[in-house]
Amino acid sequence: MGRTIYNCPFCDQRYLANNKEEQPHAKKILYSHMENKHHTQLGGLSPAQVYFNYKYNKTCGRCIMCGSKTKWNEATERYERLCSEKCKKAYREEFKKRMKAAGKENQMNDPEHQKKMLANRKISGEYLWSDKKTKTPYTGSYEREFLEFLDYTLEMNPTDVLGPAPQIFYYNYEGKKHFYIPDFYITSLNLLVEIKDGKSNPNMHHKIQDVDKKKEALKDKVMENQKTYNYIKVMDKDYSDFLNYLIELKYKE
Repeated sequence: MGRTIYNCPFCDQRYLANNKEEQPHAKKILYSHMENKHHTQLGGLSPAQVYFNYKYNKTCGRCIMCGSKTKWNEATERYERLCSEKCKKAYREEFKKRMKAAGKENQMNDPEHQKKMLANRKISGEYLWSDKKTKTPYTGSYEREFLEFLDYTLEMNPTDVLGPAPQIFYYNYEGKKHFYIPDFYITSLNLLVEIKDGKSNPNMHHKIQDVDKKKEALKDKVMENQKTYNYIKVMDKDYSDFLNYLIELKYKE
């Protein structure tokens, strides 16, 4: 159980991982083998990209909006799902139309109005990535530090990260319809990310405990039941589960 075999695309060399913990090491050895023994056959691509193309029978990525070719993302070892800022905007607009089609009772129940309110808070802002040109909105210090982590630690492509997520999810609480917007959407991973505090130092105010905690549980249930997107919650700046999730996505067969 859990054994994985990584086959070289160019020869009969195979590398075995007996469990999930061994998968990163086995795949790293495969990439090293490909670089050393088949460098000319890589065609200028990274071993990770060549292996991905071999494994999934691909030659490139395709934009989910227009079908154009998308860039390879070395950090996530996936092709990006959107090709340009134009398609990013179109993707967001698509979700806005779906939200309007569902109807809205008043301004406070309007997700777009809520996004504007969050953006205007003192702790909100725009994170300038290390490329010195891309900016991603954030709604708090925890969200800003997560973007810094993606930028400087994982060296993730900034065009791969949308914040806040364009997706909107609905749930019912005490007979009323409420909405939930995740903090970020990483397009190449089809991954929604929620950033939360309070795990190690929870707010004990009765409203937080009696109302918000119940709403949080309902949101969690909605995300568990939906099957369209990958989803993870990052608590108290602890990125270990997020990193483990990335490793699992990278190395699973």
